[in-house]
Amino acid sequence: MDLFYNQYFNINKHVSMICGLWPFQSQFGRRISYMIFAMSTFSMIFSLVSIGILNFQLTFYSQQLKCSYFILKKTAGIISQLNPDLLNILETCVALFFCVCGFLVCTILYNQKNQIKRLYERIAADWENLTDDLERDVLRTFLLEGRKLIFITLVYSFPAFSLFACITFLPRMFSEESTKLCLHSFPYYLESMVIDKNLCNLQVSLHYSVALGYVGLSFLSVGATYICSVKHVCALYEIARLRLENATVRYGNYDPLGELTDETSIIHNLIEAIDMHKNALRGIQIIEQVFSTGFFIIQIFGLSLLAILICELKYHEGEITEMIRFMLVLSVFVIYLFFMNWSGEQVIQSCDDIQKTAYDIDWHRISSRTRIFVLMIMQRTLKPVHLTAGNMMILSIQNFGTILKSAWSFGTILLTTQKSV
Repeated sequence: MDLFYNQYFNINKHVSMICGLWPFQSQFGRRISYMIFAMSTFSMIFSLVSIGILNFQLTFYSQQLKCSYFILKKTAGIISQLNPDLLNILETCVALFFCVCGFLVCTILYNQKNQIKRLYERIAADWENLTDDLERDVLRTFLLEGRKLIFITLVYSFPAFSLFACITFLPRMFSEESTKLCLHSFPYYLESMVIDKNLCNLQVSLHYSVALGYVGLSFLSVGATYICSVKHVCALYEIARLRLENATVRYGNYDPLGELTDETSIIHNLIEAIDMHKNALRGIQIIEQVFSTGFFIIQIFGLSLLAILICELKYHEGEITEMIRFMLVLSVFVIYLFFMNWSGEQVIQSCDDIQKTAYDIDWHRISSRTRIFVLMIMQRTLKPVHLTAGNMMILSIQNFGTILKSAWSFGTILLTTQKSV
């Protein structure tokens, strides 16, 4: 479709194709892209959390239980490091949770190709069906706002991640002591996966950067599709509101005390407003079906990640380098969660705006027959419309504030636990 080759969807298209989430991509291309993403992500997850199952199975039949236990302990990722440093374990959990969350959400959306395709096809169809220049300008404005949000996230996130990786890994590559401690510091890594111990830091940093960069692209792809879809629905709400607002002005006379006489034209305009409002509601339903489960996973993992990062930030208070590292990652997660919930807030606000417009119509100037159509719109807007995360959390600014407060509390508890050890 020509619409998806212009300025509005360039970022969406290219980022989604990397992870195999672009619905108009060839089936073969989608599978190859997703397989590369899945292998990269799963290898990182395995290296971080492996409990040495393979080694245990290889030695189980030899009846040498002590040797099996030794191999298990030496080759485990996080599991083998439970005693030395809780802070390193928590920091490794940040990378682990990030990868697991990205893998789950990307897999969910990969299996919802048809629904995502419907979202984009509706955007293209609405763009083609709109003939009024003012309404097309409204749709264009909202899509440009969505592109701006996506661009801001992209421009900030990847430089922040790159700087974090440089601060974390570059000093290690030029230090002999860090080479010896490679497997005993962040991130804890599966020893049997190390090709050359002398190049351990290089391998870990490359594997870490590539895998987490891939996962970051999957989050960006999900966010880009979500933001564009929400902005499109908000544009439909705004167009419906404008049609409703202009229904009694465009075709009426100019006597403020007189009754509008062109009833047929007014009713026709109201019906168009109702149809546009119906399209917006259908769009909300599709967005809810596609993103609700994935966003529930993101909210839960996001809360855990923020709590750990806040704990680390408080613990390293006064250490400039460490604080910069954690602030970079923390800010990326906060921005992502903010845009997710802010988009949900915009849906709520758009619904409230059209409800307010319906109430503000000059009722005394329209006929009883025309009032029926206005009442239809009012009844539709009485039921709250919102996006949810797993039908348990309403995506809104209030929910975003709740997440931050909860993360701060949990982070403080973790810090207290660490100090008491």
